[in-house]
Amino acid sequence: MNEDQRAIRTLDLMKVFLRSFLIQASWSYDRMQSLGFAYAIQPVLRRLYPDREEYRSRLNLHMEYFNTQPYLAAFILGATARLELERATGRDREADIPGLKSALMAPLGALGDSFFWGALMPLAAVIAVAVLMTGAWWAPLLFLVLYNSWHVGLRAGVFVWGYQSGGDAVALMARYSFTKMAKLFKAVSLAVIGGILGMASSWRPELKLTVSLPGLANAAAGLAITLVLVVVLREGGSPVKLMLGLAGVCLVLASLGVG
Repeated sequence: MNEDQRAIRTLDLMKVFLRSFLIQASWSYDRMQSLGFAYAIQPVLRRLYPDREEYRSRLNLHMEYFNTQPYLAAFILGATARLELERATGRDREADIPGLKSALMAPLGALGDSFFWGALMPLAAVIAVAVLMTGAWWAPLLFLVLYNSWHVGLRAGVFVWGYQSGGDAVALMARYSFTKMAKLFKAVSLAVIGGILGMASSWRPELKLTVSLPGLANAAAGLAITLVLVVVLREGGSPVKLMLGLAGVCLVLASLGVG
């Protein structure tokens, strides 16, 4: 098979990307997400290695230990597909694919957990809660739309960038400012929580809105609390702990009918 015939098609990449959503469908106790990773990269391997023995050898290589944040695993999948192409076509027969995967797993795992679990999901959740407090029944659907539109879009973007850059993590960080976005999302989450606090006294214990809008005093209190939280956040306070603590306080105040 010549080089042109071994070129990875757009369809092959689309299959890999769609399979990346199943990377956690099967876990191994000793190799973690290796089964999901091997399943996801399989369409590219089938395209590049028509020889059955070589194909099985490459597939077994990707059955080694793999564990990272499941969304940013798409970046590693894209980079792996690119390096497998370089190797199969002879442009880089010594491509260190296991080394690349090993080098990227831990950093992307920490980065992804901080951004997706610690910033994006809380933001989508508090926005949905704020909308729910107005009596909108579709607030849970809003959460799904906000969260999934962001995370699916980012997964697609990092997958393409992983393939184009060949796994250049520095280029990834330059292209996607995950740390800056995380700080912004956490600040917005605290601001929304401040608004929720201002509306807390308008709710009965069964969490039904009793008045259309909070009074001026409640709004001012919510703003003051928000500013305090922003200061605490800038001083190094934990956003997750602050949000959980505020959620607990709001539920207690609402149950007691404190206005």
